[in-house]
Amino acid sequence: MNITNNINSNDQLFIDTLKLLQKQLTYTVLVSLFIIGNIGCILNTMIFRCSNLISSSCSHYFLASSFANVFQLNIGLASTILDYGFNIHPFHTSSILCKFRNYSINIGGFLSQTYILLACIDRYLVSVNKTRYRQILTIAMAHKIIYFIVCFWSISLSHMIIYSNISLQNQFCYYSNSIYVIFISLHNLILSGFILPILMVIFGLLTLRNIRIIRQRAHARRDHKRRNHYLSLMLISNVFVSVIFTLLYTSGLIYISYFIPSKESSYRQKMQIRFISFIAIIFYYTQYSVSFYVNILTSQRFRCELKKFLHSKRKQLTTILRY
Repeated sequence: MNITNNINSNDQLFIDTLKLLQKQLTYTVLVSLFIIGNIGCILNTMIFRCSNLISSSCSHYFLASSFANVFQLNIGLASTILDYGFNIHPFHTSSILCKFRNYSINIGGFLSQTYILLACIDRYLVSVNKTRYRQILTIAMAHKIIYFIVCFWSISLSHMIIYSNISLQNQFCYYSNSIYVIFISLHNLILSGFILPILMVIFGLLTLRNIRIIRQRAHARRDHKRRNHYLSLMLISNVFVSVIFTLLYTSGLIYISYFIPSKESSYRQKMQIRFISFIAIIFYYTQYSVSFYVNILTSQRFRCELKKFLHSKRKQLTTILRY
């Protein structure tokens, strides 16, 4: 018997409304996040490579985080837009693409969060102003740590390649083992939803406290102090935004896990859960799209570097057009 025959007119209207709203949100919100996110990541990369910022190890963690965000937007968000908005879902039909998507999205998410955490630790060590930390705060050391983190998460999450597969019954890319589903859900919830954000907040607050102390020291060099202040303010703002959207996403996951539909659940209930999952996805990808715009709003130095960059590109374009 077709399931739609058991749905009354009110339920059908509600379900159709959710489906329509989901498509409209895909075309507007998700597509907008994809476009502004990629533009922001490109500009972030350009600005942090400027001579005034590239000399700081913290900027290299920002750069690494931007690359991870590009990864998330162009694999995770792009495939979500194709799936929800255009009914194009190659990841649900190809086992190789299914494994690649699940593995890549999780690596990209953990890399982005870890690099922001490392930037927090970097700013904290700078604010402590101890000589013994200087060898840790070099660009060369930052590069080694960045590469190590890539290797660490690539190896640690390699089990996802084994357990990611396509359900033959539902033609949906997910994890083949029910025990593994519980494990990976708890793994991501605890690490990405709680531990990493809590560590960001702790080091961010410690940095703020130390900055207040540094401001009271007359012997601190003004230019050095200003650069550290701008980077720290920018970083703490990014942490705040990341934690907020991570909490919203995590809350959605907890709700879905608690009210997970069973075989006895009505089609209306299943569609409600699917829609809440979709809203959680919006929160998840928002944090990877807004970093550049947070930097503009919170850092005068970043705005100045952006103006210099755009001015130099305009001069180059004018010179090319003249010839």
